Amino acid sequence: MERALVIQQLVKSYDKKTVLKGLDLEIPSGNIFGLIGPNGAGKSTLIGILTGLLDYDEGYIEINALEYKASNELAIKKDVASVLQPPLLFENFTSYEFVTYVCEMYGVDGNGLNDKINSLFNYFEIDEFTHVKAKQLSSGSRKKLAFCAAILTEPKLLFLDEPFESVDVISIGRMKSVLRKLKEKGTTIFITSHILEVVENLCDDIAILHKGKILAYLDSKTRRDLEKDSNLGEIFEQYVEVKSANEELLNWL
Repeated sequence: MERALVIQQLVKSYDKKTVLKGLDLEIPSGNIFGLIGPNGAGKSTLIGILTGLLDYDEGYIEINALEYKASNELAIKKDVASVLQPPLLFENFTSYEFVTYVCEMYGVDGNGLNDKINSLFNYFEIDEFTHVKAKQLSSGSRKKLAFCAAILTEPKLLFLDEPFESVDVISIGRMKSVLRKLKEKGTTIFITSHILEVVENLCDDIAILHKGKILAYLDSKTRRDLEKDSNLGEIFEQYVEVKSANEELLNWL
């Protein structure tokens, strides 16, 4: 089985606080993978490391069969795209200038590119902002713009950190449709999200991250067995041992 991502014993600390504690993870190629966990579990830190924004202290990473090291950085990045939280945009570029610049950096074929951009902007209902600067866009429109730019690069591996946050329900459905099309073309998609219902319906495999370590990796077969009796939210709570809420604290309501 080909693997899009291999992580072994990954460690990351901030000052004296260790956020990732010997994390191990493998993701098959062509998989829509979901990473879930409570706030502070280390999801955004992991995405930051995998997209080159953060260094790590110890461990081994392999992306698309290439060891993640300086000599392989360009070869890896040309096949990887990301939408981070918050999305990284060039604030003084218009929406059109931003996506065309990203495509130019990735060496995307210019033939038919304008038609692709226009169709995506129309599909995600940001066409009215084509010539509006990124800094003037709402949070949801910024997220959709970053998403359009990422998929135009036709990546082999796509990282999405909270891609549905601030996005309207209709656009979430359209994003899911696009992600399924990308999967059919062989793209591996790595998603972090707090919206468990979306992860449950969209992802093939799901891992639960808590206190810097993977508590469980639920492949599609394991999920089918577990979800006969429980939904993903209930399974998640069992693994992270969520404490029961003390309703007496709200007696004043």
